[in-house]
Amino acid sequence: MSRFRTQPLPKTRDGFTIIEAAFVMVIVGVATLAVVELLAVGSMSNAEGGEQTTAMNLAANIREISLGLAFQDSEQPTEWKTKESSVAAYDDLKDLDGMVCQPPLDVKRRPINECAAWSQRVTVQTVAQDSVTSERPKDPVEPTARVVVVISRNGREVYETSWVVVAPKATRK
Repeated sequence: MSRFRTQPLPKTRDGFTIIEAAFVMVIVGVATLAVVELLAVGSMSNAEGGEQTTAMNLAANIREISLGLAFQDSEQPTEWKTKESSVAAYDDLKDLDGMVCQPPLDVKRRPINECAAWSQRVTVQTVAQDSVTSERPKDPVEPTARVVVVISRNGREVYETSWVVVAPKATRK
């Protein structure tokens, strides 16, 4: 008996079959679709986060403006009077009531023209001292008020915030 094999070796396959290639294409396609979908969702989430950040900053601008105003008008402390002629002339918190700014204002009360699609809407509501959830309809002598700011973009509300302001003791009843 010879040490060498005399029968031919079986033929080995070279390459992939069409079925195997099709399976690979399906797997790669599904993976690519999942990655593209993930990128789209991430981009939308990033845009919404940027929109929320802008809205919160615009609301903070109104808060900063309100902090620089007196609680009541020193000339007419017992009236819920009409506003001054311009935002720059506002001198008390109640002047902000009903204010709508489009484009929105910065903390120095100047329009932010780069944000023309945005608006700031402010409401000032007097509330009971002992129950800030209880509204008092424009009571000029009530020493407590809630300021509500709604920020919108292209007419769609994006953010709303509110805070309570209490008159200094000297101006309370």
